[in-house]
Amino acid sequence: MINNWTWEKARHLLFRAGFGGKREEIETALRKGLPGAIDELLSGPTRARPEPQWLEEDKKIDPREIRRMGEEERKLLQKRNNQHTRELQGGWLQFMIAAPTPADMLHEKMVFFWHSHFATSAQKVKATPFLYNQLKLFHQHALGNFGDLLRAIIRDPAMLRYLDNDQNRKGQPNENLARELMELFSLGPGNYTEQDIREGARALTGYSLESYQFRYRPFQHDAGSKTILGRTGNFSGDDFVEIILEQPACAEFMARKLWVYFAGADSPSTVLSNKLGASENPQEEVIKTLAGKFREAKYDVKKLLCEIFSHPEFYSVEVMGTQIKSPIQLVAGTARTLELAVSNAEFYSRMLFTMGQVPYLPPNVKGWPGGSAWIDTSRLVTRYTFGEIIAEGKIPEEMDPRSQGDVDLRDPNTTAEERRLKLQQRRMMPPRNLRVDFDAEKFVGSASSPAEIIEAITRVLLAVIPSADERKVLIANLEKALAQKSREEALQRAVGDVMLLPAYQLC
Repeated sequence: MINNWTWEKARHLLFRAGFGGKREEIETALRKGLPGAIDELLSGPTRARPEPQWLEEDKKIDPREIRRMGEEERKLLQKRNNQHTRELQGGWLQFMIAAPTPADMLHEKMVFFWHSHFATSAQKVKATPFLYNQLKLFHQHALGNFGDLLRAIIRDPAMLRYLDNDQNRKGQPNENLARELMELFSLGPGNYTEQDIREGARALTGYSLESYQFRYRPFQHDAGSKTILGRTGNFSGDDFVEIILEQPACAEFMARKLWVYFAGADSPSTVLSNKLGASENPQEEVIKTLAGKFREAKYDVKKLLCEIFSHPEFYSVEVMGTQIKSPIQLVAGTARTLELAVSNAEFYSRMLFTMGQVPYLPPNVKGWPGGSAWIDTSRLVTRYTFGEIIAEGKIPEEMDPRSQGDVDLRDPNTTAEERRLKLQQRRMMPPRNLRVDFDAEKFVGSASSPAEIIEAITRVLLAVIPSADERKVLIANLEKALAQKSREEALQRAVGDVMLLPAYQLC
């Protein structure tokens, strides 16, 4: 049981379960109490995922015909695919930011969890229908049954292509999907053998593609007897998944990963010294308890999340305010909490690219590492620059989405000459006044004096109470700004100043 349900705990729940919490949402969660707040979070999304306008057009392209295209035709197709991928990435980020309710917010955070868990890269898949359909799959199963999702992922065209299972056939097994299915997706290292991988790969033979759809090819499937994790039989891919789900290690692996995702605390840092000190390793007793309940619930993800959000350790001092925000958490959470309006939405993608977390561009099949990896020297500078941009209300020239380093310039199919010409064209464009604005008066509410305004801002934005010295500086800066700027500009500057505190990097 959670005693003494407070504003701080209600805020913690919304910021960890989603991408932030507006003042009125925190007040509602506080008023409803923990059970009511959790019920609302788990009530399911209120909106459908929009379908891109270009999807049906892209589906008309037969992947088998690409090999027969000329070089110029392939380049044009790749250019269009890159553009549609960027639109998919940016649209997903906008969808996160626009989450109308805490339930929608949690749902999108789980969609992104599954994307990182079942990491897939656009650079290898190279087909937007694959990526969008996988996104729909994660949307459908976000808070559903993990077993159902695992059965679906071995049929997911994006995953089959990314891990080369479309080349997995009888007599020539490809082990990539079988290996990652156990190591990264369900069991973790040490809970299977190399022989299990080889036999599992045989079970997945014939799981292939036709156009943009899954196709089972029985003549390519190895119908012989296989021994996987101690079980012997003529196993299919579905049998392989069922054997995995029978392993106690599966529930423990997933309970641990979801606990770390929502309740994890990051290690001490010389950069962030306010309140770091908890271990990255969750308490084993908590994990084992959660794993047992997850198995009892037959891998119902929603029930596991309910257990996590209602667990006393989730609200302990070792957890609250000790997790370093991922770039997605930082950018989407800031934009949603402040209800930002930007003159160029590509700015958000630019920020994520510089911070190192662009959807569908994970560093490898393991997804993003998280934790202290987010605050190396270059990335930390960008994170503080983000706060300064909010404070000033405008995007500086070097962070213009059109400038060097934008996502499309990473395309390995772009030649050096094409890249040079593209940059030259961008630099010749006339400067634009790129704005970042929000309703600062609405954000601070009824607060009037500088001290009250700073209190109102920090109560929403910070998981860690600022020190007396930090508070003194914030108030003095606001008083100075109010004397020199319009009230709206001064309030926006005050919000930016709070974002420049080390504590803003934590949730």
